[in-house]
Amino acid sequence: MHFGKKLFILLAIAALFIHWNSAKKTMGTHILIDSIAVSNPPLQDTHWTLVELMGKRIPDSATNKEMYIGLKKEQNRVEGNGGCNTIAGTYTLGKKNEILFGQMISTRMMCPGIKYEDMFLKSLSSADHYFLKADTLLLTHGKLPPLAKFVAKK
Repeated sequence: MHFGKKLFILLAIAALFIHWNSAKKTMGTHILIDSIAVSNPPLQDTHWTLVELMGKRIPDSATNKEMYIGLKKEQNRVEGNGGCNTIAGTYTLGKKNEILFGQMISTRMMCPGIKYEDMFLKSLSSADHYFLKADTLLLTHGKLPPLAKFVAKK
């Protein structure tokens, strides 16, 4: 076999090996990106169920209804339920995970667990930052411990 043919075959094998490796890396990255998108819901247009207020777990029987918020991307509206009453209002996002909630409105029914609803509304009005980690949303104020902890409803 001539030296030229050997060199050509060697270069062809090297090119195939390089192409195969880069294709394998691309596929791995694609799969990783897809799995991140599935396990990390977005801040907006996700149903966030309240699980803790001021570091304390909300008892399952504390309220008549699920306590939750949904941050609607369209018109920066927030909607939800405080455990008794339907709540709604606006929010603003800023740089570095800043969030501010506007004046919230709600229906005015009385029911068991209204103290949790009052605490929930106060935590929303006090929040100035949010943090997302996997399927968990934290609302905070300054350097204080989290005011409210939510999980994405699946």
